[in-house]
Amino acid sequence: MRALAMIFLFAISACGRESSPEGRSIIRDKQIVEQLDSLKRQNHVLLDSLGALNKRIEKLERIR
Repeated sequence: MRALAMIFLFAISACGRESSPEGRSIIRDKQIVEQLDSLKRQNHVLLDSLGALNKRIEKLERIR
C-alpha cells in the first residue's frame, strides 16, 4: 500500500509544466519575451541618453 501511495505521489509531482515539452517551451518563450522587453527598455534609455548628448553637442557648437 505504501509503495502504491509513493508511486501515486511521484506521478502527481511529475505532472508540472517543466515535465512536458510544451510546458518547457512555454516557459522558455516567456523568458525570451521578458529578455526582449528588457532589451527594448535598455535601448530606449540609451537612445534618450544619446539624444540628450547630441543636443548638448549642438548647443556647444552654436556657442563657438
